Amino acid sequence: MVTDPHAALRGLLAGRLRGHERRLRRFAEADWRRYADLLAGALLVAVRRRFVAGQDRAPVIRFVASARERYDATGRDVDPVLAEALVWAALGERPPVPHDAAAIVARTVLLLGLLEDEGLTDRELDEILVAAAHAADDPAHGADPQLVGATVESDRQ
Repeated sequence: MVTDPHAALRGLLAGRLRGHERRLRRFAEADWRRYADLLAGALLVAVRRRFVAGQDRAPVIRFVASARERYDATGRDVDPVLAEALVWAALGERPPVPHDAAAIVARTVLLLGLLEDEGLTDRELDEILVAAAHAADDPAHGADPQLVGATVESDRQ
């Protein structure tokens, strides 16, 4: 069974859910920390592909509601305030959110929603994971979203 955090995240994002929880249960503490860092890095990159700092709050609120509707079956697993804080933190508008269990669940739901909305190819997904690893290795989590072809503010005008 693969216990590599990168492979586990790649499998999740590619929709290979069978065995994902089993893989996670086999993680050592260091694997969990790396997985959480990669997940946060992937969310950072994906958020910056879709949203820009300083933008209106409504699109973020609508996206969070949509992601929760699609992936939070109980309606109680993802706190919308926490989910929105994660998006704004990825844009640099709020302080970073620690890697607790609630944040990991919210990051997973948000990331799945962002990537599903984009309809990425396998190659594009791999590019996001490479950028996520760079972001995870950057102590300031200041990944350049252009590493994976993100649209920046100047391109939108």
